[in-house]
Amino acid sequence: MPRVKGSPKKFVKSQANSNTWIFLMKGDSLESTEGVHPDMVKLRHPASNQTAMFVFSSGDATIQEVMTFDENKRSWFIDDNVRSDGKMHLSTPIDPIFLVLPYLRKSQQVMPLEQCLHDEDYPETSRLVKCQNLKLSLVADRKGDESLQAFKYNEEKTMSWLKKKVEKVADIVRQKGIHVSHGAVSANFVKSSKHEGGTETEYLKYAHGIVSEYLAEDLSKKLFQYLNLPDDSEQKKRKLISPKETTEEKRPKKEAQSHEESPKNGALDLTKSEKPAKLPTVSKKDLARQKAAAGSKSITSFFKKK
Repeated sequence: MPRVKGSPKKFVKSQANSNTWIFLMKGDSLESTEGVHPDMVKLRHPASNQTAMFVFSSGDATIQEVMTFDENKRSWFIDDNVRSDGKMHLSTPIDPIFLVLPYLRKSQQVMPLEQCLHDEDYPETSRLVKCQNLKLSLVADRKGDESLQAFKYNEEKTMSWLKKKVEKVADIVRQKGIHVSHGAVSANFVKSSKHEGGTETEYLKYAHGIVSEYLAEDLSKKLFQYLNLPDDSEQKKRKLISPKETTEEKRPKKEAQSHEESPKNGALDLTKSEKPAKLPTVSKKDLARQKAAAGSKSITSFFKKK
């Protein structure tokens, strides 16, 4: 599903060498402070469980996802050099709760957050603890002392939090006038002059698809049911037609006529008079040709051996 993002504020460019990357970074929080630069790390993506790139700001206060746009036959001109790799990387803010949520669901018990986020394959995951907007009380229950930071996953809180996320995204999509109705699938990015881009249900389903980009498949299905959204597969089911109507509609006309004319129980109907079949009429020209051809030999008779 297409994303609704704001315009980037900064253009960051490194020196033109073999490791040059072109970045569009959003937010003043990604600026270097006290000699500490933003750090790009690899983390586990919450939806696919595969490797994805993220950027921590200085001090790990915020985190942004790195999205890569790659097209064939594209290059960059940097000063007096040409960079053959025409990829462009865009960083966009992400709520760190999405990244912590899979680990909370996996633990299913009270556990300190640092211990819960321990991942041998992705050791940088523990840095999420320092994020300023990591409000785990929205999706988990805190146990014990506040300094201990021990949490247990709460599905009801999670569903309520995700519902608010979906409603917020739906409001943004509606304000931007993006078409989300079934009749405007090819015009997702076309703004409607009449501001009639879809119904409330269609906006919620569209927003659910965007939020689901950061959710596991089973959690996305639970959220869909929690929102009481109609299932398209149920609406697309065809109406059942009785077998009698189907056979009568598909029966050829000739078959129907022959069925009507066929004898009942194998016996002939003697009540109907049988009309003799009409012989084909011969025209006068055909009669004249037959008389002229009488007594003439076939042309093949002249080539027989004598």
